[in-house]
Amino acid sequence: MKVDKKVAIARRNQTLGAAVLGVNNSHFAAINLNKNIWWFDIPLSRLSVGQYEFVHLLLHHTPTDVLHHLRVPTLFFRTQQDNLVIRNKGARKAALSLELSADQDGWLQDIRPTGAGVRFAEFVQP
Repeated sequence: MKVDKKVAIARRNQTLGAAVLGVNNSHFAAINLNKNIWWFDIPLSRLSVGQYEFVHLLLHHTPTDVLHHLRVPTLFFRTQQDNLVIRNKGARKAALSLELSADQDGWLQDIRPTGAGVRFAEFVQP
């Protein structure tokens, strides 16, 4: 089944029983099977104080049609910025760039070569 951001948000909101996720507080990635990762670019503007308390990451594993949901506090992103990769730093469209591993031994760990291996598994929602 072809899943995009809109479908993933609707599917997760149905599971939650409420419209918790929306297009602005959620980011979607389908797995990149060549590298076995989910890749995200999250605009830094979405992580600023007063924007959102949480950013929802929806990770779709296409071969199994499993949709993983991570609810990450924006405070976590802000405190970990030095350990994560920022693309276009200082520019108007700066973004936090993540490559989350789908491998069992590094499950949901950021594996960007210049990052510090920040782990996100603690944010998985049931």
